[in-house]
Amino acid sequence: MLTTNFSAMRSNLKKYCDLACEQNETIVVPCEEGKNVVLMSLDKYNQMMESIRNAKNPGTTDGGSAT
Repeated sequence: MLTTNFSAMRSNLKKYCDLACEQNETIVVPCEEGKNVVLMSLDKYNQMMESIRNAKNPGTTDGGSAT
């Protein structure tokens, strides 16, 4: 996990997007009042969401009903 500030993110957006997509890196951008932003690849996000669905529905692997 990397952390960068907003100015660096704005100046190097392509670099950080490439890190997220090609190296599966997660980038945290601290914002005011602790309302931080996270940049990650869509694949990583989808995997995370699937894990959450599976945790909410034990016994399923696709978020659907168990067979």
